[in-house]
Amino acid sequence: MSMADGVMRMRRLDALLLPARTAVKLAPGGVHLMLVGVNRVLKPGEHVRITLSAETSDGKKLAVTISAPVVRIGEVAVPAASHGGGGHR
Repeated sequence: MSMADGVMRMRRLDALLLPARTAVKLAPGGVHLMLVGVNRVLKPGEHVRITLSAETSDGKKLAVTISAPVVRIGEVAVPAASHGGGGHR
């Protein structure tokens, strides 16, 4: 994410490095998950299933599915895992 002429610009990361034994924080205004192609309004209190994929340094592929609760941030309801509220640490 960067600010240019008062406009926030985001860019997609093809990969997020997760160093061993090091916390990586996902948060609004920084690195975060963004759900695309959502075809209905998410309501606070419901849960959204999100599958996270990873690859170890030796090439082993991993996948973890989490159930992220939807919470309200300002005027928008979002899965808690997308803004650092839990479910992805």
